[in-house]
Formats: sequence, structure tokens, C-alpha cells
Amino acid sequence: MPGVVVLNCVLFVNLELSHWLVDRWSRRTTGEMFHRPVLQVFRQFARCQSTDSLSAILERSMNKVQLLGRVGQDPVMRQADGKNPVTIFSLATNELWRSGENEVFQPAGDVNQKTTWHRVSVFRPGLRDVAYQHVKKGARLLVEGKIDYGEYTDKNNVRRQATTIIADNIIFLTDLRDKP
Repeated sequence: MPGVVVLNCVLFVNLELSHWLVDRWSRRTTGEMFHRPVLQVFRQFARCQSTDSLSAILERSMNKVQLLGRVGQDPVMRQADGKNPVTIFSLATNELWRSGENEVFQPAGDVNQKTTWHRVSVFRPGLRDVAYQHVKKGARLLVEGKIDYGEYTDKNNVRRQATTIIADNIIFLTDLRDKP
């Protein structure tokens, strides 16, 4: 495909010239309608491939987590010295699989289950308060956020590692008036 060759070659010229080349190529080969999407895709690709410091700053990355599960304990609100309060609760997710010779889902064979517990922290002021008031043990939730790896010092002055889900959004899948 000639477009791929042009894009690969353009990566080795300076960024201004590469935009001009992509502009000319995309208008000629794809028509005006596809010019902007081609240029946007190329810019993202060029940022990833470029080694200059400006491109490194503009480079995109992603840290996104979605968890669907049940709350393991009622939330607690904590506040460290002079820091913003945080609502914390645990969320369990389950994984099921069937073991045996034929691992296709059939009535025969053993069903295995693995439960993974996640620590969820809510820092956003509005969401933090809603989570503290309405999240209850056993509630089914969809939590969207990012994963954070950090360290803390425990009561015995030992450094520990912790993995936390920083919630950006919580969707309640059980009625808030019902007790699950």
C-alpha cells in the first residue's frame, strides 16, 4: 500500500516537513474528506516514534481500569495530616473456569473460581461523599478509574507496597434502597 510506505519514510524527516508531506499525500490519495483523520493518526504515530523532547511530552499513554464486582466492606473515610479526605472500600471480582479434558463449558467437569480483592480509593470530592454515604457491603458496582502502585509505612515502621484503584466513576448496579 503506497500510503504506508510514505508514512514510514516520513518518520525519518523533520516534523514540519513530515506534516507537509502527509498533508499533500492525504489530500491527493484519500480526498479532502479523510485528510484530517489521516493527519491526526500520523501525528500520534510520529509522536510515538520521535526522540526529541517535545514529542516525548506530547506522547499519550493510558492507565484505565474497569472493575465489576461486589463490595466487601462498608466504606471508611480517612484523612491524613493536612491532606484531602479519601473514601476507601474493597471490591471483589470473580473469575470462573471449568477444568478437565474438554474445557468447553459443559455440565461435566469441575468449576473453579478465583476471587480477587481490590482496594478502591475515591478522592474526587462529590464522588467521595456519595461513595461514603451509599456504597454498602454486598452492593454490586462498576468502578472505573486508574491503577496506582504506591508505598506506605505500617504501624511497625515497615515499608509496604500497595496497589490501589483510584476511582473516577462509580456506577451502582443494585438499587440504593435495597439491601443486597
